[in-house]
Amino acid sequence: MRPVILGVCAAFFFAMTFILNRSMELSGGSWIWSASLRYIFMVPFLLTIVFARKKFSGLWKEMRKRPFQWLLWSFSGFVLFYAPLCYAAAFAPGWLVAGTWQITIIRVAAGAFLF
Repeated sequence: MRPVILGVCAAFFFAMTFILNRSMELSGGSWIWSASLRYIFMVPFLLTIVFARKKFSGLWKEMRKRPFQWLLWSFSGFVLFYAPLCYAAAFAPGWLVAGTWQITIIRVAAGAFLF
């Protein structure tokens, strides 16, 4: 039951950020600024999880061992994930983008189980 609750909470916060993106867009903010804030906003949450599990030293060693891979995946996470989502939220209501994205996740997950 715990994974379901965590999944629902994650979906709620993820969807809420689209509404905040739309609010920023309507007040004159840029989708690029919104995408950057969204990406930077995740750092404290991720560091909290890493510190709570007492895995920071191992993470730091891996980051120093393979910096190119970390930069590559950070680039793909930002450019291929956050930026298009924030761009879409600039032209459509936040609830529509969030709902469409949640359906896409379910569709991809269902496809992974079929093959």
